[in-house]
Amino acid sequence: MAGESLDLFGNAVGDPVSTERDRMPVNDMNLIEKVLDVAENTGYVLVGPAERVYRLYARLAIESAPANEADAVHQLLDAKWLTKGGSHFYTCHGHSGPGNSVLVPRATKEKARHWRALAGRPSTSRERERKAS
Repeated sequence: MAGESLDLFGNAVGDPVSTERDRMPVNDMNLIEKVLDVAENTGYVLVGPAERVYRLYARLAIESAPANEADAVHQLLDAKWLTKGGSHFYTCHGHSGPGNSVLVPRATKEKARHWRALAGRPSTSRERERKAS
């Protein structure tokens, strides 16, 4: 019994099993900006109980997001910079199923615009098009 945990009623409790892999905190501001841009313009979707991250590439069609983007999406969700939206049916490689959209709150959009205005990085073609219009 040494080292064994007991619940409220004195029953032995095993170690909790983690269903998700351990995520390292994302400290790459360029990646965070990219994820916010994709979330705002294209979109992300959370699928299944493990909330795997997929990227929306066409209306209701998704593909798996890279691991570093998925980690950043989960970090932003945990920090409430992104929110989980409604459930919709999506298609991925011929399979259809439910998933939750990822929403970008107005405060996050404003903060991202503020970061872009402060950043001294070279502008992209998309930013040049926005400035021209």
